[in-house]
Amino acid sequence: MKPNIIFISIDSLRSDKLFGSSYTPNINKLISNGVNFSNTISTSDSTGLSLGSIFTGAYPFKTNISLTSFNHDFPTYFDLLKNNGYFLTSTCPDLSFFKKLTINFDLNNLYIYDKRNEWIQLHGGIGNEIITTLKLLKSKSPWFYFIHLMDLHQPFYLPDEFNQNKFGLTRYDKMISYIDEWIGKFIKNIDFKNTLLVFTSDHGDYIPLTDDENFSYTPNKFFKKMNKIVPKKLSTKILSTLQDKKKTDFANSIKNDKKLSRSILNRGTDFLYDESLKIPLFFYGNNLKFHHSIPNLVRHVDIFSTILDIIGIKYYSDLVDGRSLLPLFNNEKISELPAYIENGSRKINKLGSFIGLRTSEYKFLCSRTNTSENQFLFDLNIDPNEEKNIAKENPSICKIMLQNILDLQQNFSHTSKSNLNSDDEKSIEEELKKLGYL
Repeated sequence: MKPNIIFISIDSLRSDKLFGSSYTPNINKLISNGVNFSNTISTSDSTGLSLGSIFTGAYPFKTNISLTSFNHDFPTYFDLLKNNGYFLTSTCPDLSFFKKLTINFDLNNLYIYDKRNEWIQLHGGIGNEIITTLKLLKSKSPWFYFIHLMDLHQPFYLPDEFNQNKFGLTRYDKMISYIDEWIGKFIKNIDFKNTLLVFTSDHGDYIPLTDDENFSYTPNKFFKKMNKIVPKKLSTKILSTLQDKKKTDFANSIKNDKKLSRSILNRGTDFLYDESLKIPLFFYGNNLKFHHSIPNLVRHVDIFSTILDIIGIKYYSDLVDGRSLLPLFNNEKISELPAYIENGSRKINKLGSFIGLRTSEYKFLCSRTNTSENQFLFDLNIDPNEEKNIAKENPSICKIMLQNILDLQQNFSHTSKSNLNSDDEKSIEEELKKLGYL
């Protein structure tokens, strides 16, 4: 009998804020009794590109999946599951990306973006809908249930009962505690003897690691008021100026804490520090024989190949960049493969939009439009906070890393051509606003 699969993705969940936390007893129990990958790298700092890599096993330059659009012409693992008798269902936000991603599912619960309350949260009804769906699935076998939660996506709204220090020192920590409580409710409705849980995130986040209530990168109320007074373009410029000044002033006030000030200054600036790339990943249930933590560097593109290997579905395609991690479950050795990384937004800022390569030893970044420009190289063993760019001192390493990227991209580069009408552009703009990119 093929096992059921529940796939939970928590938007914007950083790995350094989860593993070992005393505020997440339910998740800790799952981790300690499962297989945990403590060094998982996301494909991108954006949801669309990252989830696209998970569910196709391929990098974005092959799939042409974007921040808001899912290219359903590219084969997904969902097709394989459906062809093998799986009942597919999901609970995810109503963005067009998710609608297209799950278009062939048997049942979908798309929760909405409410302009008054932002994303509908777990305590706003989504949590109970998930429990109802889990009960419904008891009559289906085998099933695949994809859950993507936006509760941790900024700006988030912390329930009053969790605004206590026993749930964490920052609002971000407290939100994770709040999510953990709901995870505890979910697992009570799952028979893990024949169900595999996959728990991960789309990407991390550049968040202030303080509990400063006044700091927000999307002051929506201010934005709405300004739009009534001045033209939209001017209000956007005013807002951007004020945000930049606020971030700069705050960062200067804590300039001795380089990592904290960097997190504040780089939120939304398209720089690929590990704050935005390191994510949790663990597997639980389905009578997994081994319970341990694995430090090997692994990638988004490896996840679904691993799932297929666990459940016994054979699949090979030269389009797939990922590989099964199942040998690591069994304490077998496999060679490390570098993680290709790129920005979700292709806008050009003062540093440029980046592509790069992440290994356990180095991170290499370069300009997307001109790979010889704006090169960055960090030695992660001696500089884990990525503070010293050593690219100029190590041209040979940069050359090798760049060549690796070019080899990956060979014959698969896409040239973006816009055929969008004004209505399409407005729709994309609205969704980018929901996600906090505009």
